[in-house]
Amino acid sequence: MAESIIAELQREALDRKVPIADLLRKALVVAKKLKIEEFAAWVTHELNGYSDTKDIPQYRWIGGTVKAWNPFQGWIPVMFQDYKEQEILSKRPCGMAIAEIESLVEKNASGESLHMPFSPYIEQHLRKGIKWDTEVTLVVPATMLVRIIDATRTVVLNWAMKLEEDGITGVGLSFSDKEKRVAGKSSYAINNFYGPITNSQIQQQTSDSIQVSISDELDMRAIEGILEAVKKYLQNEVLSTAARQEIEAEMKTVQAQTESPRPKMNIIRESLASIRSILEGMAASLLTAELIALIQRALGR
Repeated sequence: MAESIIAELQREALDRKVPIADLLRKALVVAKKLKIEEFAAWVTHELNGYSDTKDIPQYRWIGGTVKAWNPFQGWIPVMFQDYKEQEILSKRPCGMAIAEIESLVEKNASGESLHMPFSPYIEQHLRKGIKWDTEVTLVVPATMLVRIIDATRTVVLNWAMKLEEDGITGVGLSFSDKEKRVAGKSSYAINNFYGPITNSQIQQQTSDSIQVSISDELDMRAIEGILEAVKKYLQNEVLSTAARQEIEAEMKTVQAQTESPRPKMNIIRESLASIRSILEGMAASLLTAELIALIQRALGR
C-alpha cells in the first residue's frame, strides 16, 4: 500500500535535506485536494513570495543593525539619538520566496551577515539624519533567514500532525469523502501552527511617542492605544479632507464599540482594516509606515 502523503509530509518536514520548496509543493497538493483554502494561500505566498507587506507572517519579521558605508572603515553602525526610531528601523519584514531564502543560506555557508536595503525614502531620511551622503542599509545575521526556513518547516509539520489527529491520513494522494468533510469542518488557521508572537511592542514615533503592547487577541487597552496613535497621526500629518473624514468615521465606529458593554470584535477589526487601507493609499512617510505596522500587528495579518 502506498504511504500516506500526510505521513510523508511529517517525515520530510523533519528532514533538513528535503528542499523546503519541494515540501511546500507537496503540502499544496494536500491543501488543494482537501479544499483547505487558507493553508493553500499561505503555501502559495511562501512559494511565490509576498507582494503585500500586510500578508507577511510574524515569523518573517527579522531584526538587524542599521549601518552606513564608510570608505575607510567599511560598514559602521548608525547611532540614533532616538532609540525608538532605531528599534523601528531595525526590524523588517522579509517577503522573498522561500526558495530564494534557502538559496541565500546555502550560498552563505560562512554565515556572514546579509544586507536588506531600505526604500529610497527611508534611506534619504537616514542620510539626512547622519548628514552624510552614503549608502545606508540594514545588516541582518544569516541566522535570521535560517529561522524563517525552520518556522516554515514547523508550520507544515504541525499542520500535518493536526490532519492526522483529525483522522485525515489519505491513501497515497487520495482522500476519502469523509476525510474531505472533516477537513471542511475544521479550522486550520496558520498562526496556530507557528505560534503567535505575544506582547510585541510597536512604537509610534511622534514628538510625544507612545507605545502599545499587543497580545494575541485584541483587548480594549490595546485598541485605545491604537486610537490614540491615530489621533496623533491626524494631528501631525497633512491629509486630504476625504481621507481625514473616512479615518475619523472609522475611529468613531471603533470608539463606539469600546464603550459598548458587548463590543463586537469583528466590527473593530473591519474598521481598523479600513483605516489601514486608507493609510496604504497615502504618500510614503515614516509616520504612515509606522502606523500601518501598528495596526497590522494588532490585526495579526
